[in-house]
Amino acid sequence: MLSRSILVHYYSKLRRNLPLFFGYCANVFIDWERRLLSKAKTHLAMHRLVRLRHRYVWTRSNRLRLRYVSAVAVAFVTSISFGLNSLAVPFNHSLETPFISASVQNEEPVNNESQDVAVLSPDEGMDVPLGSDSEAGEDVVKAHLSDGIRLASQFIQKPVKPKYKELEIGSGQTVAGLLQDAGLSGSEAYYAVKALGKYVDPRKVRSGQRIGIHYAPDDAGDLVFSKMDMKLNPVKLVSVTRNGPQDFYSSVEEKELVTRQYARHAEIKTSLYGSAALANIPPQVIAELIRIYSWDIDFQRDIRRGDNLELLYETFETEDGEFAKYGDILYANLSVGGKNVPIYRFEMNNGQVDYFQPDGMSIRKTLMKTPVDGARISSGFGMRKHPVLGYSRMHKGMDFAAPTGTPIYAAGDGVVEHAGRLGSFGNYIRIRHNSKLKTAYAHLHKIKSTVRKGSRVEQGQIIGYVGTTGRSTGPHLHYEVHVNGKQINPRSVDLPTGEQLIGKDKQRFDSLKGLIYQQYVELQGDGVKVANIMPASGDELASANISTQ
Repeated sequence: MLSRSILVHYYSKLRRNLPLFFGYCANVFIDWERRLLSKAKTHLAMHRLVRLRHRYVWTRSNRLRLRYVSAVAVAFVTSISFGLNSLAVPFNHSLETPFISASVQNEEPVNNESQDVAVLSPDEGMDVPLGSDSEAGEDVVKAHLSDGIRLASQFIQKPVKPKYKELEIGSGQTVAGLLQDAGLSGSEAYYAVKALGKYVDPRKVRSGQRIGIHYAPDDAGDLVFSKMDMKLNPVKLVSVTRNGPQDFYSSVEEKELVTRQYARHAEIKTSLYGSAALANIPPQVIAELIRIYSWDIDFQRDIRRGDNLELLYETFETEDGEFAKYGDILYANLSVGGKNVPIYRFEMNNGQVDYFQPDGMSIRKTLMKTPVDGARISSGFGMRKHPVLGYSRMHKGMDFAAPTGTPIYAAGDGVVEHAGRLGSFGNYIRIRHNSKLKTAYAHLHKIKSTVRKGSRVEQGQIIGYVGTTGRSTGPHLHYEVHVNGKQINPRSVDLPTGEQLIGKDKQRFDSLKGLIYQQYVELQGDGVKVANIMPASGDELASANISTQ
């Protein structure tokens, strides 16, 4: 038979120290867990024990994967929860029972006076109240439990957010190489490029092309390649999406284009290009203007300070204002030496488009006055001292000095008679325009690949580039005009005029030119007008944007 005072004493001790004991156990477990997780990779090698690949157990950053950390955390929290539940039973019982009774082992019935029963109040024989012990114990366990949960949360990976970055194809790099640098395997890059080929020839993608790479988390929580975007021009965007290791599909998005019209005025103060830039006229528009006027005006010698330019032209832009390409010049008026030379763009009933003066006469002549832009005459037609041979001889053409690579235009429509090397002329082209008239171009750096003997060329078509091949002292174009087989001065040749509008074409032109000029006057106020919206044509823009970006 146990003394009731001893029983009460040990029970009181147990109640006070049991929560501390469980708290100590929790603390030991937390310390063990910390050491286990920090040394698991080098000492335990769990992935080798269960014959799993390294990447199935550890992430790329050498952290235990979420599935295993979660399992450890759940097991730990569950064990602590069971400990709390086991503690709650005696605690609740002690709080609900107002007294403790201990019976003496005595099988024989006795009266109340001889019965050995102790009835104690909760305060007797206890150093600390029961309610206080219970609450203190629970607080200790909860504190250690929160420490364990906080420690486990350090090993649990936070949700991975999608990521986007933009890469640029470097010199000598391919699309497949860039995709492998972005995290794809060789086979995956192959299938991605194959899908891209539906809309883009990967071999024609040049260095400097920017590609957007999208990453998304997989089932294991790792960021992996999910999509790529390639913006070919402001209108066309090609995307390749990854569904699986060998499952890629491509799509294309095309924006609508808005036609905008701009009206500009410039006074020639320095050069034509410099004055145009001050008036916010793009150099591409000025180059087209020079090409149109080249049949009638020599820009190297005819333009003077104080001349004026009026211009109405189109551009194509996306609805959000991003430039796509330049359109047509609708109206221009170039004042040269006090003489106005206005021209209007007009489409005839047969579909042919040309530029006409106010009287309906085409500005186009049989031959252009200058077959190269921005050049100066370095040597005229006539007798001169030869710069290489050193003695005087007849110079049967005109020399236009220009940088190597400057485009050379066919002076008129015709058939190529010769295209290739010709003695001291170097690279040489001769074009027959009619039975009497021919033009020749010498010392070319390069002849256009489409220009060969027997091929037809159109007026203004690029046939080659300025160079210094043959007997030459520097890059220039030697230009000749042949009439009936004899070289004549290109500036003195009497060139026939262009086409004259008649009939219904003339009537439509007379009514249209007034509207075009009125539009120019109105746009002088705000400078821009939205004309209409047209469907995008990515194919037309593909070549146009190579030179504009």
